[in-house]
Parts: sequence; C-alpha cells; structure tokens
Amino acid sequence: MFKPRFLLVLIFWCSLANGQDCISHRVMMGAAPDNSLEGIDIAVSKAVDGVEFDIQFTKDGVPLLYHDSRLGEGLSGELCPRGQKIKKVNFKEIDQFCFLENGENLPLLGEALSHLSSFKGHLFVDLKQIPSEQFFKVMEKSGLINYPKLRFLSFKKRALRPLKKRWPFTKGILLSRFIPRGLFYNGVALNKRLSLVTPLFGFLGKETGLWTMNSEEQIGKARKKGVDFIITDEYELCELKTL
Repeated sequence: MFKPRFLLVLIFWCSLANGQDCISHRVMMGAAPDNSLEGIDIAVSKAVDGVEFDIQFTKDGVPLLYHDSRLGEGLSGELCPRGQKIKKVNFKEIDQFCFLENGENLPLLGEALSHLSSFKGHLFVDLKQIPSEQFFKVMEKSGLINYPKLRFLSFKKRALRPLKKRWPFTKGILLSRFIPRGLFYNGVALNKRLSLVTPLFGFLGKETGLWTMNSEEQIGKARKKGVDFIITDEYELCELKTL
C-alpha cells in the first residue's frame, strides 16, 4: 500500500535531484548600477551562472532595461521626467535626458543582448509589462530566442501569454510574492516566504527558484529546499554557499 510518508520522502528526494544555479539579480547589483551594460560586462567576465534583468516599455514600445514602472530610482539628469511612468514617455525623451549613475543611458534590450552574445549562463528576462512588437523583433533578431538557457519571467500572466502564442517553445516562469502560482507554466520563482511549497512544484516537474535570497542563512535554506535556481543580490556569497 502506498504510504503518505513515502510520498513526502519522494517529493523531497526529487527536489534535491538537481544542483542550484545562482542568478545575479538586476544583472550585477553592487558591482555596477542596476540593469546596466557595465553590470552585464562584469557578469560576462565573471562567467556567472546566470543574470536576471528587467524590461520596461516606453510609450512608443521601445524595450528598455529598468526595474521600476516610474522613472527616478538610480537616474540622474536635470530634465529627466522623474515620477513619470515609463509607458507614458517616448523613448527619445528618456534617452536624451535620463542617465544611470555611471553616465550610461538606459540600455536598450538589443544592446544588452549584444553584450551577452558570448555569455554561456542563464538569461532571465523579467517582463514588467505586456511585450511590444518591437520586443519580439529585437529578440528574434538577436538569435537568442532558441538559446536553451533563456527564461522569461513575470508577475503578470498577461505578459507571458503572448510569448507562448508567438514562440510556443519558450519557457516561462511565473513570479509569486504572496500566493504560490505557476502550475501551468514551465517554472515558478517564489518569494522566500513561500519556500515551503517549492518541493511540491519540483515534484510536479516544474523548475523552481527563490528570490531574493541575500543572506548566508537564506541561501543555505534555499539549498536545502533543492530549488533549481536562487535569485540573489549577493552573487559571490551565493556562489560560495553553493559550492
């Protein structure tokens, strides 16, 4: 007779079947401005396990690397329209007046992918909005759409659905902050407070990850959960803890 205790052991064993990869959050936090080309170059030079970066879309559909929906954090420029939602501002205005702390313009998606052309690690593209047609064209032109380590992430199901429609073979990962979701996606990335349910998703054949794990204790707990990837601001600590 099949015993519940055996099922729990099986779930736990399956969750530990794979090693964990450390995914550097917002490209290379601490070493360079968030979501910057400088950060990408550092990540490539360090041959990190993987990088995660955020994509916002301007009013005219241009995909840019930036985390927040509104302009402001980490930006300089006297005429930069701080406080404005990116989706309400045309690319030209942002490109002309807004600069990162290192003097870079907000990177275009195409620029980022060009800097990552020789990268062998995981690429986690976090979509903050529904993708524009320009996004699809940039990704297709890059030649990376078939890259086996490419994953698209989002909190919004409506941002991932168009990808499956256009590219059925792509892998989507649904992000969850409070309620675990993602049963019908390739993978899940759960906030650390939801770590208890990661073995269940692993047992169901989903890729699993936890974010944002930044302390030695948190990274150690993530390892014990047997997740496939750990998203972190402290890449070097994660790498050391995973060895």
